Amino acid sequence: MNPSKRPSLQSFEAELARKLAESAQRPQQAGWLALAFQGVRALLPLSQAGEIFAPTPLQRLPHCQPWVVGVADMRGTMCLIFDWVRLLDCAPQAPTPFEQAGAYWVGFNPAMGVHAALCVDRLYGLRHENDLEFESAQGRYLSGISRLARDAQGEQWLELDLHALCASAVFQNLLMPGFSRSVPAVPAVPLLT
Repeated sequence: MNPSKRPSLQSFEAELARKLAESAQRPQQAGWLALAFQGVRALLPLSQAGEIFAPTPLQRLPHCQPWVVGVADMRGTMCLIFDWVRLLDCAPQAPTPFEQAGAYWVGFNPAMGVHAALCVDRLYGLRHENDLEFESAQGRYLSGISRLARDAQGEQWLELDLHALCASAVFQNLLMPGFSRSVPAVPAVPLLT
């Protein structure tokens, strides 16, 4: 780059100050989708949220964990539909019959590479960092809840972490005990004939 075409330090600082002033005028960006299932409220980071679907015909799966609701076709992709309240061992505030899989399904962001969706009864809209007070959830919940939040009205929210949830052994083991996958026996050394 030609040194004569570089902006001076003063013009750079002036431009930076102008952009910072403009950013203060812009509305704050939302960080979470606020949702609930069975009365348990949660914040789903927008970076992990995918499309919101109306429930479609659901195929139940035999011999699965109680939190597995089933699988469904969502835009040509087979997705696991699950009860996140039960999976995370949260006490439901308003239990619903197992047949009810929520009014909405919130899919995972496709960039995560996991074809799954959360059952949701209610969508509360978007939430901003400035509207919430956070505290650690460490040791209180299973993997999948990163922090607890409280809003101005005193309502408690669980901040979900779908990356941690997907990496947990609980999520990766869909089958009930006694119905584990059988691993085919493969000889370690090829047989010579």
